[in-house]
Amino acid sequence: MAVPPVPGVPRLDFGPFALLDDAVRTHLEAACTPLALPRGAVLIREGDPATEAFAILHGTVRVHGGDELVAIGTLAGPTLVGEIAILDAQPRLATVVATEPVSGLRIPAEALLRAVADDATFAGELRAFAGVRVAATILRLSALFSDLPSPALAELSAAMRAVRFAPGDVILSEGDDGDDAFLLRSGEVGITQGGRLVTTLGAGALLGEISVLTGVPRTATAIARTEVRAFRIPGEDARRVVQRHRALVTRLESTMQSRHAPRAVNEVEVAPAPDDPSDVILHDRVRGTYLRLSADSYAIFRDLDGSRSLRDLALSHFSRTGSLDPHGVMTTVATIQAAGFASTPRVAMDEEIVRPLRRFADLVLSPRLELADADPLATRLHRIFGPLFGRAGLGLALVLGTTGLFVFALEFAEFPSDLGLVGLAIGFVGLFLAGLGHEAAHAIATKATGRRVGRAGIGLVLLTPLIYVDTSDAWLIDRHRRVFVNAAGPVFNFALAGVCALAALLATGSFRDLLLWLAGVNLVSVAFNLSPLLEFDGYYVLSDLTNVQRLRKRALRYVFHDLVSGRHAPHTRLQAGFIAYAIASVVYVGAMTGFVLTGVPNLVEGMLGRTFGPLVVTIAGTVVALFFVATLIAPFVNEVRAAGKVAEV
Repeated sequence: MAVPPVPGVPRLDFGPFALLDDAVRTHLEAACTPLALPRGAVLIREGDPATEAFAILHGTVRVHGGDELVAIGTLAGPTLVGEIAILDAQPRLATVVATEPVSGLRIPAEALLRAVADDATFAGELRAFAGVRVAATILRLSALFSDLPSPALAELSAAMRAVRFAPGDVILSEGDDGDDAFLLRSGEVGITQGGRLVTTLGAGALLGEISVLTGVPRTATAIARTEVRAFRIPGEDARRVVQRHRALVTRLESTMQSRHAPRAVNEVEVAPAPDDPSDVILHDRVRGTYLRLSADSYAIFRDLDGSRSLRDLALSHFSRTGSLDPHGVMTTVATIQAAGFASTPRVAMDEEIVRPLRRFADLVLSPRLELADADPLATRLHRIFGPLFGRAGLGLALVLGTTGLFVFALEFAEFPSDLGLVGLAIGFVGLFLAGLGHEAAHAIATKATGRRVGRAGIGLVLLTPLIYVDTSDAWLIDRHRRVFVNAAGPVFNFALAGVCALAALLATGSFRDLLLWLAGVNLVSVAFNLSPLLEFDGYYVLSDLTNVQRLRKRALRYVFHDLVSGRHAPHTRLQAGFIAYAIASVVYVGAMTGFVLTGVPNLVEGMLGRTFGPLVVTIAGTVVALFFVATLIAPFVNEVRAAGKVAEV
C-alpha cells in the first residue's frame, strides 16, 4: 500500500529514487537529516572519504575535478550528488560547491547502502545512474575529450560500460582485430610491443583507440599490472561521436601518432641527389611524388619498419649519431608522413558520407581538368619546339624580351586605361594562353634534360585560376640543369611580352591597347615569378645557383630564431647571406604591398570605370587589392612565426 507524502517533509521521489519501494523510501527518508548551505559552501571535497550523499532539492551546485579544479558540470535541484564514491567504496572523485543557496537532505552512506541492499530494482537503476556520471566525469577530465559539447559527452558516456581487470589480465593483444577502446579509471597497465615493455599507463589513459578509429589491427599488448577499473567504449559509438568533431579528431590523431609505429609505404626508388651525393631523393612511382632527405633523415626512413614507435626511433637515432634529438626525429617522421612515404594514424571517416562531400567540395572549390600522365604530350611538344630550348633559343628570347621592354617603356604613357568588357575578356584569354605557354615551357625544358613530366592540368583553387604541370622528376638532375627547367617559364613570358610590345608598334586602336596590356601583364608576371623572395620560379633558381636547399626556411629561421634569440651571431658568408635574404624579403613584401594597394585599384578602375558606377568600381578595386595583399603578407607572417618557434632539423 502506497504511503502518502507528509506535507512539508522533503521526499526522495526523483531520479533513481522514483523506483524505490515505498517502505524502503520511508526508512531511507527517516535516516536523512535536513540540508541548508549558503552559496560557496563545499559539499564534497575530492579525495575525502565518502560518508554521506546529498539530495539537492533546491538550488544549484557545480562539480569540479582534478588538481586544477576543471569544471565538469552544473547540477540543479532536484538532483543527487555523492552517491558514486559510496557505491564504489572509494574516496570522492570530484569536488562539489554550491553556486547558490541549496537545501535538501543529507543521506548517510549506511542508509543508502541499506536501501540498495533492500531494493534490487533501485540498486540497478542507481548503479546505472552513477556509472553514466562516472563515465562523463572521466571524459570531462580527460585532455582528449574535455572540449566535447555536453550532448556529445552525454551520448558517449551513456554508451560506456564499467569493466574490471585483475593483475595479469590481457586487456588488448597485439595483432588482434579490436572494436573496443578502454578509458582507464584506476590502476596501472603495461604496454608491450613485440614482448618488450614500452610504457606504463594509468588513470585517464585511453587504450585501443588506434585500432578502433583507424581499422588497423592492435598495435600493442596491454596487460593489467594492478587491479584495473576502466570503461569499455564500443567502437561504433566512439567513431560516431568522434567523426562529428574535427578538434577531437585532431587531438586523437596527435595522441595516436605518439604511439604509432610508422611503416614505409609502397615501393620507392632511392637515388643520390645529383648536387650532393650524401643526400638521397625518394621517388614513389605509384603516386608520382618525390622527397629529398639528408643522410640522417634517410637513416630514420630506413628505420620505419612498423615495429618502432617514435620513442624507439629517437633512441635508434641516438645510438647511431650520438645526438639525442627526439624533436628532430619526430619532425623528420612527420615530414616523411606528410609526403606520403610512411603510414600515418588517421581516424577512419564514414566514407559513404565523406566521399560525396569531398567530391562536391572539390567540384565547387577546386574544379579542374587533369591529364594524369602528361609525359607523352610533353614529348611531342619537345619534338616540335625542342630546338628553341638551347643557347640560341635563350638568346633569341632575351633579345625579344629586352627589345619589347624598351618599347613598352616608351609606350607606357599611352598604356590603355579601359579595354572594355569585350577587350577584358579577350585579354584574359590571352593571359590564359600565356599561362599555358609558361607551364609548357617548364615541361619542354624538363624533357630537354631527359626527365619525365607527371600530371598537368587547369582548374580553380578558391576561385583563383591555376595552370600546373608536375616537373618533380627534375629533382633527379644536377642543380645547374634544374636552373634551366625553373627559368624556362619566366623566359617564355619575357619573350612573349617582347612579341606583344613589338606587335603593338604595328597595330592601331583597341588591338594595339590589348597588345600593350598583355605585354605589361606578362612583364609583371616575370617580375613576380623571378623574384627570389617568394617561392616561385626565381626562388628555386637562386636556391640552385647558391646550392642552398630550403633557402627561405633556413634564412628566416636563422634571423628570426637564432639571431633574435642571441644564439648565433653571424660569422660565415652563408649566415650573412641569410640576413641579407631575410631583410630583402621584408623589404620586398612591403614594397609589393604598397604597389598593390596603389596600383590595383587604379587598374580595376581603368578596366571597369566606363561600365560600372564609381562605388562598385571602388569596392571591386579595394577587394581585389586586399586579396592580393593577403596572399603576400599572410604566408610571410606565418613563415616568420613558424621560424621563430620551430628549430630546424
